Amino acid sequence: MSRDTPPDRDRQRSRGFPDARSVHGEINSAPEEYPKGWVEQVRFRERYDLPSFRPPRFADGKRVREVVRALEAEHGITLSFVSDGESSGEWIVEIDGRDGFRVARRRDDASNTVVEMTAADFRDRVEEHL
Repeated sequence: MSRDTPPDRDRQRSRGFPDARSVHGEINSAPEEYPKGWVEQVRFRERYDLPSFRPPRFADGKRVREVVRALEAEHGITLSFVSDGESSGEWIVEIDGRDGFRVARRRDDASNTVVEMTAADFRDRVEEHL
């Protein structure tokens, strides 16, 4: 299973998250290449023997960071996910500092963020707002 393959829901329920643990090795081996928050999450979860960290991802398993970087480079834009100020389970996607559209999000069984749309749908929504 590659890191962009959707998670196996039955295996996730076991809280074993064997594929997610490989992310810890990647991040620990080159922490300077990852966001500080990811490194802190990995270290915190390892210290307290919590379920493994997985970077924020779309419903299809693709990592948000890689999809956002590709769109930003392709279109010369800046994308940001901003809280709507409420605990509604939604974020506002800003495109170059302007409100674009809302996306639903949730936490999986290990408290990792999942955006409730596929990467392809996200790409389409961004491109509709350009």
